[in-house]
Amino acid sequence: MDRGSYSAAAGMLSGQKAISVLAQNVANVRTAGYKSQSTIQSTFGDYMISRMSMDPQIAQTDIGPGAYITVNAAQYIDFMQGSFTETHRSVDLAIQGQGFFVIQSPADGQVLTRNGQFEVDEQGFLILPGVGQVLNTANQPIRLAGSDFKVEPNGVIRQNDVAVDRINISTVANPADLTPIGEGYFQSAIGFQAAPEGTYSLFQGRLEESNVDMTGQMSDMISKQNNFTSCTQMLKIFDRISEIASNTIGKVG
Repeated sequence: MDRGSYSAAAGMLSGQKAISVLAQNVANVRTAGYKSQSTIQSTFGDYMISRMSMDPQIAQTDIGPGAYITVNAAQYIDFMQGSFTETHRSVDLAIQGQGFFVIQSPADGQVLTRNGQFEVDEQGFLILPGVGQVLNTANQPIRLAGSDFKVEPNGVIRQNDVAVDRINISTVANPADLTPIGEGYFQSAIGFQAAPEGTYSLFQGRLEESNVDMTGQMSDMISKQNNFTSCTQMLKIFDRISEIASNTIGKVG
C-alpha cells in the first residue's frame, strides 16, 4: 500500500473517532454536570518522537523525516463551569468553583462527578440514580431522614436545624489525570483529595448543566464528516490507481 493510501486510511480512522466523541457530547447535552470532550490529533512522526525519545534529532534518525499519517494522540476534557438551572428540588445540588461529588459505585468504586441530580432511596441513602451512593467527608454513605434537609455552601447538611453530615467535595491537582469512565463520571489513578475551603460553594435546588456548546459541536460534526468523506474518496482513488497500474504492468510484454 502506498503512502497516500496510508494517509487516507489514517484520516478515516481519526475522523471516525472524532465523530464518535462529538456524537457522545451531543447525546449528553442534557446530562447534568457533563463535560465536553474532544480528540487531539498529531502526526505519526510527532507520536513516535514522543514515544521514542525526548531528543528530536535522535528520534528523527530512527523514524525518518517523513510524517504521512495522523493519529488520535489523546482525548481532551473541557472542565469549564456549566451554567445553573433552578429546579427547586431539595435533593438537587450544584457546585460553583472547584471540586466534584464523590460517589461509591458498585461497579467502579469511588468516582467523581459534577452531576448533582440526587435522590433519597427507600433506605434513606442519598444516591445518584444509576451510579451509587453519595459519600460524606469520612467516605461513608450519607443517610438522611427523608428529603427535607438544607445544604450549606460548604456541604454541611442540616435537618431540623441540626448538622447531620457533610458532603465530600474533592478535587485533583491536575484535571488531566482524570479518566472518563461514563457519561460525566471520572476516576483518578493517583487518587484525589478534599477541595480546600473557599474554593467551592454548593447551591441547593439547582443543577449544573452540561457545558456542551451545541453550535460548536454541530459545526465540528459537519467538518469531520466532510473530512471523513474526502478521505474515503481518496482511498477509492488510490485503490483505482493501484488497480490500473497492476493491470497495465501485467499487459507489458
